[in-house]
Amino acid sequence: MELDIIRIAGIALVGVVTAGIVKNIKPEFTIYLVMATIVLIFFLTVDKLRVVFDFLNTIYSQITYGKTFFPILLKVLAVAYLTDFTAQLASDAGESAIGSKLELAGKIIIFYLSIPILVAILDLINSVL
Repeated sequence: MELDIIRIAGIALVGVVTAGIVKNIKPEFTIYLVMATIVLIFFLTVDKLRVVFDFLNTIYSQITYGKTFFPILLKVLAVAYLTDFTAQLASDAGESAIGSKLELAGKIIIFYLSIPILVAILDLINSVL
């Protein structure tokens, strides 16, 4: 389990060094090498992601209050991670304008997804007052 991060870090370092070498020879191939490295790292972490989702499923089955908000929180987390990942990829590809607009879109979607929680909080405050 602990060796996984060493393997991932090793792949990342090999990708960085190889991308640096390829950049001097054929700069147009660098983005493909970087994307291949990222995809490889992603596939190495998918098993860990399954464990996380199994854990969250266990928690969800045990809670009694807030079951309606738990899926919303998971969606918000998924949007945040996916937005950050793709925005960084766009920035690494030299398209920081696309990356920044993607981050803005992610923030808007997160706000949209959190509206039911905001409404519940406002209803709670309204009932107390």
